[in-house]
Amino acid sequence: MIKQALKKFGMHSPVSNSRIFRRCPRTEIIYRPGAFRSIYWNAGLGGTMKCKINVAAIILLLLFMLVLPASATVTVVTSLHDTITKGDSVTITGTGFTNGTVSIWVIGRNYFDIKTAVPDKKGNFSFVVKPEETRKYFSGQYAFLVQDPGQNNAIEIEPFVWDDGIKIANRGKIVTDIGKKENLAAFVTSNVNAIINASSLHDVDDLFTPYYLYVEEPVVHFDGVTGSGSDSQLPTLKTGENVVITGTTNMGVENQLMIEIRNQSSRALITSGTIPIVPGLSQNRWSYKLDAPGLQEGKYAIKVGWLKEGISGTGTALLTVASQPLPPVPGTGEAHGLDLTYVTFIPLIISLGALGIIGIIILASVRR
Repeated sequence: MIKQALKKFGMHSPVSNSRIFRRCPRTEIIYRPGAFRSIYWNAGLGGTMKCKINVAAIILLLLFMLVLPASATVTVVTSLHDTITKGDSVTITGTGFTNGTVSIWVIGRNYFDIKTAVPDKKGNFSFVVKPEETRKYFSGQYAFLVQDPGQNNAIEIEPFVWDDGIKIANRGKIVTDIGKKENLAAFVTSNVNAIINASSLHDVDDLFTPYYLYVEEPVVHFDGVTGSGSDSQLPTLKTGENVVITGTTNMGVENQLMIEIRNQSSRALITSGTIPIVPGLSQNRWSYKLDAPGLQEGKYAIKVGWLKEGISGTGTALLTVASQPLPPVPGTGEAHGLDLTYVTFIPLIISLGALGIIGIIILASVRR
């Protein structure tokens, strides 16, 4: 906004870290980059307003700033926070873009592309990067640069993609080089800065808004497992119990997961189904429930995955279902709250006592 206002009134000349719009003897208005509220008056001690034309221009400048439209804003919606899962879509929406066609630069590891979006009469636009395109992304940092053509409604900064590298030009004149596409690294901050610096040239009013995102492979994790990989083991369940399996994923909530439960030894399919993905804090979540009587005694292989053409992300775990212990037999002592050990010795004690009494009787008879 300030940059556009300066150009409209022809008031810009850099002075160290500030810009003096117009200078009268002992009077100046200074703008320090960063915020409109940093503009302030600076009149020399005892100075008088002698340059009426400059004062009028300053007043017009301030009035012009007050009636400028609200700043443009951009929203980026991804799979999870600042993460793009390969195969998921990315939606970029903008408001307040009233200067014409918007360019969207995408720069990442071994990747460079530029698209355009046409805002409506109110300056709103929406652009979707489709799953077929994000499948081409490599893991790492990606930058999305939204380029507004500025007040002159013309794009000045544009790329030339040549065999020897990607050249950044100002009205056809090359001003910098960000290298070959295949040499773009997993972190592209320096490349983005080179493009933004090109837009800061004094005769350029293009405005760039960068957004940094990270690309990941799709993954599925189980809660509560021990071990890892193909040896991941879920807690043992009992026959007759509900089967509840939960976990996390980096995939977007617009997707569904598929679950398969197979007998571990025969690989026979026991059951399958789909699972919705719901929002989570650090990761999105999923859960699956199989009501009682659940699964029969045995060992099972569980696979939860996201299967799309050309890309997949799955997680696997093993589940053991053990039989319930047999109920105690009535009359064994346990039913009456007695310890089974003592119950076992009672008949023996009675037998020994009876033998002792018989022995005493026999001994008494002999003595007579």
